[in-house]
Amino acid sequence: MAILAGLAVLAAGCGNAPTTVSNAGNSNGVSDNSITVGGIASLSGPIPADFSGIFDGAQAYFDMVNAAGGVYGRKIDYADKLDDASDPTQDEQQAKVLVEDDDVFAIVGVATPVFTAAQYLVQNDVPTFGYAISPSWSIGDNLFGAEGSYVDFLNPGPEPAFAAQQVRAKKVAVLAYGVTESSEACQGFSSVLERYGVDVVYSDLSITPPAFDLASEAIRIASSGAQMVVSCMDLAGNVLLAQALKQQQLHVAQYWLDGYDLSDLHQYASLMNGVYFLVPHTPFSLPPGQLHRYPGMALYLKEMAQYFPADMPDEASIAGWINADLFVTGLEKLGPHTTPTREGLISAINSLVGFTADGLVSPITWRDEHDANGPYDCNVYIQVRDGRFVPVYGSKPSVFTCFRFPEPAATKTLTPIPPTPPVPGA
Repeated sequence: MAILAGLAVLAAGCGNAPTTVSNAGNSNGVSDNSITVGGIASLSGPIPADFSGIFDGAQAYFDMVNAAGGVYGRKIDYADKLDDASDPTQDEQQAKVLVEDDDVFAIVGVATPVFTAAQYLVQNDVPTFGYAISPSWSIGDNLFGAEGSYVDFLNPGPEPAFAAQQVRAKKVAVLAYGVTESSEACQGFSSVLERYGVDVVYSDLSITPPAFDLASEAIRIASSGAQMVVSCMDLAGNVLLAQALKQQQLHVAQYWLDGYDLSDLHQYASLMNGVYFLVPHTPFSLPPGQLHRYPGMALYLKEMAQYFPADMPDEASIAGWINADLFVTGLEKLGPHTTPTREGLISAINSLVGFTADGLVSPITWRDEHDANGPYDCNVYIQVRDGRFVPVYGSKPSVFTCFRFPEPAATKTLTPIPPTPPVPGA
């Protein structure tokens, strides 16, 4: 989410008249021996990140499935991988190209901060799978995010407050860009922190992206007495923040929304040392001895090494892998003697209970997680230690930390609940 905060403003005021091209039950893109799909990602434009990994993750999964004969004899043809250039108008246009010109059955692998195509895809009942990083993913039951589709920045879970309690921080500073996704995320975090007795002593939710100098913010943080800093900025902003705090010789805990990426860690290891992250899936940085408890992650790492050996594991490729897994799971649920239809696939997926992508994500019951969270919230805390991403605070034997969602209103001390199957690792 924070990767994209600086671009969110581009989406304001854009939109086109609705176009309907098909009925919900069609089998466009389906033949006797293949199913054609496509994807959309922000590969160019004013964005400081590479989302091409979503295509590689999905492609690796499809290559694995195709090597085993496909889905009931039909191979998955990942025919078109389009770039929306981080532009809201192009995002919708590229979706129309896939659906109207390329005749795809589904869109598998969407990674963009400007998902203006969502309304068009909902109107046309196109099964769509992607990296759910904006509220647009919550508007239809044919939109499937890798970790669930419901996004509500203003009402997050208790995770930042738990992190503050673990590092014994009574005073916290909060920083965000002055665009909706970033500022609302940190507004939500501020509310959670205050609810659990952590004082937000400094808050700047109007930093202009991209940030160039955060020295003045570091000085104010030092003056505030904050013992922890929560950042809802992108990696570039977080690195500037870490540099500014270091210059002030201010040794405080840091909680970032962006930066859980091996290439980033290799580049900024010294600045990231001690930083905390929260990820909604099994981490790719598990010690090898724990991988047997998370077969989905073991399989992802194995197949990515085979099909994309130059890639490092990252959030986008994991999302693409989970998207492809969910798509294939839905097709398999339709059975071997049925010609897949869009309507049938959407219905099949929305009947899934406790979907985890074989131990990659916290269980998703799809009939519920288009428009709500809960009743449990399970994620993994990661801390950078000696140049490595290390899972922390999990409830053994799982690396996941789970809370009731929403938490009981009266509590002040957060206590995780023991994860139970099918939570990965439980």
